[in-house]
Amino acid sequence: MDSKMSRKFIVYCLLFILCSVTGCKQNNWIDWKTQNEVWLLNNKQQADIQETSTGLQYRIISDPTPQDARPNVTSTVICDYSVKLINGYYLQKDVKYASIPLSNAIPGFAEGCHLIHNNGDIELFIPASLGYDYEAYSAGNPDNAEGSGTEGTQSYIPPHSALIYTIHICGVSDN
Repeated sequence: MDSKMSRKFIVYCLLFILCSVTGCKQNNWIDWKTQNEVWLLNNKQQADIQETSTGLQYRIISDPTPQDARPNVTSTVICDYSVKLINGYYLQKDVKYASIPLSNAIPGFAEGCHLIHNNGDIELFIPASLGYDYEAYSAGNPDNAEGSGTEGTQSYIPPHSALIYTIHICGVSDN
């Protein structure tokens, strides 16, 4: 790890410790953002985690049919998946045979599906910049990130949330 990355890691760790000691609440979005950033920094240190140039982290669990074509930007994937936050809270668990057009998916989900073939399994660690806060981040204004869903509902995703997807691709169709 270079010295700039080391300093950034130390700062994030100190912020995380400060947040833990002072009892930061999840609805304080700056603290939640810091917790997610620190979590992703620590996650990518694991030996089996890979990271793309966009910041998507992933672990290929299995890819048994490398001779098959990978999904492309116009593909629709039929998949089983679960998605949770870094604190272990499941937003959706054990969803079966979902039909998802990759052109309509969040950028991190689509990018991750392009990495494996039919019948493959992958775990994605999607930073907020590739998730539901994509528009705010891509506009250069992450402080205006809004997350997704309605606060107080099960579908609510807090701003700045990293998402953890476990995906099994059951089928791929091209539109």
